[in-house]
Amino acid sequence: MFYLVRLIFRTLGRAFAKPRAARPAPSQLHHRLGNKTTALSGAELNIDTLPSANVLQVLDGDTLIVDYGPSETKVRLDSIDCPEDGQDWGDIAAFGLIKLVGGKSVRLEEHGLDIYGRTLATIYVRDVSGEGWQNVNERMVTLGHAWVMRKFYDHLPPDRKNKLNRLEAWARSKKIGLWRTEHPVPPWQWRQGSL
Repeated sequence: MFYLVRLIFRTLGRAFAKPRAARPAPSQLHHRLGNKTTALSGAELNIDTLPSANVLQVLDGDTLIVDYGPSETKVRLDSIDCPEDGQDWGDIAAFGLIKLVGGKSVRLEEHGLDIYGRTLATIYVRDVSGEGWQNVNERMVTLGHAWVMRKFYDHLPPDRKNKLNRLEAWARSKKIGLWRTEHPVPPWQWRQGSL
């Protein structure tokens, strides 16, 4: 059933995609493969100035494809890790990301590329009121769809790391999302066991 929903979303997303705009020139903050950029604190960040992209497809709970300039770009949500396809809660996390960003225009705060060549980013989407912005990476943690990847978040300023940690602790304490399952296994451990 989930794969049917994914196929429908992919088809509709492409049908309603807006014409492509020119991709902004790489900034000084965009580094080579595998390196991350230093992020601004929440108070310093102006989301309205970030480049925008249209979401074309959600691949899993922390990876999506966006229409970003002259080509499609694979984006990996930075500093979080969601259960994988085939892992408990993997399909639910992917559907959670579809609900948040499916077919929408988003803003990308790029943090470089990962070792697979995917753009690492914090993604922002308009909140339900349409007046403010919602941090999708943080929201996935709050909904219990993701773990914080503490091993890979040193580029974030202390206020943003602390917020991610608080959100995960809150979701865990309230047994939200994957935290209500009996023995949630972090995706990085699950991947090692499934290789």
